[in-house]
Amino acid sequence: MFQKLLVCFFLTALVAAAADRTGFEGKWVLDRGSTGDEVVPVNLVQNIKQHGSNYDIQSTFAEPQDGVVPLLYVGIMTTSLTLSTDGSEQQNQIGPFQHASKTAMDGTTMTTEWRAVIQGDDVTGKWIRTLDGDGRHMTMTVQESSKGQDHQATLKFRRK
Repeated sequence: MFQKLLVCFFLTALVAAAADRTGFEGKWVLDRGSTGDEVVPVNLVQNIKQHGSNYDIQSTFAEPQDGVVPLLYVGIMTTSLTLSTDGSEQQNQIGPFQHASKTAMDGTTMTTEWRAVIQGDDVTGKWIRTLDGDGRHMTMTVQESSKGQDHQATLKFRRK
Protein backbone atom coordinates (compact mmCIF):
# COMPACT_ATOMS: atom_id res chain seq x y z
CA MET A 1 0.00 0.00 0.00
CA PHE A 2 2.82 2.39 0.89
CA GLN A 3 4.49 1.77 -2.49
CA LYS A 4 1.27 2.61 -4.38
CA LEU A 5 0.90 5.80 -2.37
CA LEU A 6 4.51 6.72 -3.06
CA VAL A 7 4.08 6.10 -6.81
CA CYS A 8 0.89 8.24 -6.88
CA PHE A 9 2.67 11.04 -5.03
CA PHE A 10 5.61 10.89 -7.44
CA LEU A 11 3.36 10.96 -10.53
CA THR A 12 1.34 13.88 -9.11
CA ALA A 13 4.56 15.81 -8.48
CA LEU A 14 5.73 15.14 -12.05
CA VAL A 15 2.44 16.36 -13.54
CA ALA A 16 2.51 19.50 -11.36
CA ALA A 17 6.09 20.27 -12.36
CA ALA A 18 5.26 19.82 -16.04
CA ALA A 19 2.23 22.11 -15.74
CA ASP A 20 4.50 24.90 -14.48
CA ARG A 21 6.71 24.66 -17.56
CA THR A 22 6.16 25.92 -21.07
CA GLY A 23 7.15 24.41 -24.37
CA PHE A 24 10.00 26.90 -24.82
CA GLU A 25 12.49 24.87 -22.83
CA GLY A 26 15.03 22.94 -24.83
CA LYS A 27 17.76 23.21 -27.40
CA TRP A 28 16.74 25.27 -30.45
CA VAL A 29 18.79 25.26 -33.67
CA LEU A 30 18.38 28.06 -36.23
CA ASP A 31 17.30 26.91 -39.69
CA ARG A 32 19.40 29.38 -41.71
CA GLY A 33 17.80 28.42 -45.00
CA SER A 34 14.35 29.54 -43.87
CA THR A 35 15.22 33.14 -43.03
CA GLY A 36 16.04 34.67 -46.41
CA ASP A 37 18.41 37.08 -44.62
CA GLU A 38 22.10 36.95 -45.49
CA VAL A 39 23.23 38.53 -42.20
CA VAL A 40 21.45 35.95 -40.06
CA PRO A 41 23.59 34.56 -37.22
CA VAL A 42 25.71 31.61 -38.33
CA ASN A 43 25.35 28.34 -36.39
CA LEU A 44 23.01 29.92 -33.83
CA VAL A 45 21.85 27.49 -31.14
CA GLN A 46 19.80 28.63 -28.14
CA ASN A 47 19.43 26.44 -25.07
CA ILE A 48 16.44 27.71 -23.07
CA LYS A 49 15.82 26.68 -19.46
CA GLN A 50 12.97 27.84 -17.25
CA HIS A 51 13.52 28.58 -13.56
CA GLY A 52 10.21 29.76 -12.08
CA SER A 53 9.29 32.95 -13.95
CA ASN A 54 12.80 33.31 -15.41
CA TYR A 55 14.14 31.92 -18.65
CA ASP A 56 17.89 31.47 -18.97
CA ILE A 57 19.08 31.43 -22.57
CA GLN A 58 22.56 30.14 -23.33
CA SER A 59 23.53 30.71 -26.97
CA THR A 60 26.34 29.62 -29.22
CA PHE A 61 27.04 31.09 -32.67
CA ALA A 62 29.88 31.85 -35.03
CA GLU A 63 31.34 35.30 -34.36
CA PRO A 64 30.88 37.71 -37.28
CA GLN A 65 34.04 37.97 -39.41
CA ASP A 66 34.29 41.70 -38.74
CA GLY A 67 33.61 41.19 -35.02
CA VAL A 68 30.54 43.46 -35.11
CA VAL A 69 27.10 42.13 -34.16
CA PRO A 70 24.33 43.83 -36.18
CA LEU A 71 22.06 45.91 -33.91
CA LEU A 72 19.13 43.78 -35.07
CA TYR A 73 20.67 40.81 -33.26
CA VAL A 74 21.68 42.54 -30.01
CA GLY A 75 20.63 40.17 -27.24
CA ILE A 76 20.24 37.28 -29.67
CA MET A 77 23.95 36.97 -30.41
CA THR A 78 25.02 36.93 -26.78
CA THR A 79 26.21 33.90 -24.88
CA SER A 80 23.98 34.32 -21.83
CA LEU A 81 20.70 36.15 -21.29
CA THR A 82 18.01 36.00 -18.62
CA LEU A 83 14.39 36.96 -19.32
CA SER A 84 11.81 37.45 -16.57
CA THR A 85 8.08 36.92 -17.16
CA ASP A 86 6.87 38.19 -13.78
CA GLY A 87 6.33 41.75 -15.04
CA SER A 88 9.59 43.11 -13.70
CA GLU A 89 12.34 44.66 -15.77
CA GLN A 90 15.31 42.35 -16.26
CA GLN A 91 18.80 43.82 -16.60
CA ASN A 92 21.53 42.01 -18.57
CA GLN A 93 25.09 43.10 -19.27
CA ILE A 94 25.82 42.53 -22.95
CA GLY A 95 29.35 43.46 -23.88
CA PRO A 96 29.98 47.03 -22.77
CA PHE A 97 26.33 48.05 -22.39
CA GLN A 98 23.29 47.41 -20.22
CA HIS A 99 20.27 45.70 -21.79
CA ALA A 100 16.86 46.13 -20.10
CA SER A 101 13.88 43.98 -21.03
CA LYS A 102 10.35 42.97 -20.05
CA THR A 103 8.90 39.66 -21.16
CA ALA A 104 5.30 38.46 -21.19
CA MET A 105 3.83 35.02 -21.86
CA ASP A 106 0.56 34.39 -23.69
CA GLY A 107 0.02 30.70 -24.34
CA THR A 108 2.52 29.64 -26.98
CA THR A 109 3.88 33.16 -27.48
CA MET A 110 6.69 34.83 -25.54
CA THR A 111 7.11 38.57 -26.22
CA THR A 112 10.13 40.55 -25.05
CA GLU A 113 10.45 44.32 -25.39
CA TRP A 114 13.95 45.64 -24.78
CA ARG A 115 16.05 48.79 -24.81
CA ALA A 116 19.71 49.74 -24.56
CA VAL A 117 22.01 52.69 -25.15
CA ILE A 118 24.75 51.74 -27.58
CA GLN A 119 27.47 54.27 -28.37
CA GLY A 120 25.20 57.04 -27.09
CA ASP A 121 22.21 56.04 -29.24
CA ASP A 122 18.90 54.71 -27.93
CA VAL A 123 18.15 51.29 -29.38
CA THR A 124 14.82 49.52 -28.82
CA GLY A 125 13.50 46.21 -29.99
CA LYS A 126 11.06 43.39 -29.65
CA TRP A 127 11.36 39.62 -29.92
CA ILE A 128 8.27 37.52 -30.46
CA ARG A 129 8.85 33.80 -30.02
CA THR A 130 5.94 31.61 -31.16
CA LEU A 131 5.76 27.84 -30.91
CA ASP A 132 4.22 25.90 -33.78
CA GLY A 133 1.44 23.47 -32.94
CA ASP A 134 3.81 20.50 -33.08
CA GLY A 135 6.08 21.99 -30.39
CA ARG A 136 9.12 21.12 -32.49
CA HIS A 137 9.40 24.43 -34.34
CA MET A 138 9.65 28.00 -33.10
CA THR A 139 9.40 31.23 -35.09
CA MET A 140 11.11 34.31 -33.72
CA THR A 141 10.29 37.74 -35.09
CA VAL A 142 13.14 40.14 -34.33
CA GLN A 143 12.55 43.91 -34.48
CA GLU A 144 15.02 46.74 -33.79
CA SER A 145 14.79 50.53 -34.05
CA SER A 146 17.63 53.02 -33.85
CA LYS A 147 18.47 56.40 -35.37
CA GLY A 148 14.98 56.60 -36.89
CA GLN A 149 15.37 53.35 -38.80
CA ASP A 150 13.49 50.09 -38.27
CA HIS A 151 14.83 46.62 -39.03
CA GLN A 152 13.14 43.24 -38.85
CA ALA A 153 13.95 39.58 -39.44
CA THR A 154 12.15 36.29 -38.96
CA LEU A 155 14.18 33.40 -37.57
CA LYS A 156 12.93 29.82 -37.68
CA PHE A 157 14.23 27.29 -35.18
CA ARG A 158 13.79 23.56 -34.82
CA ARG A 159 14.00 21.71 -31.52
CA LYS A 160 17.01 19.44 -31.28
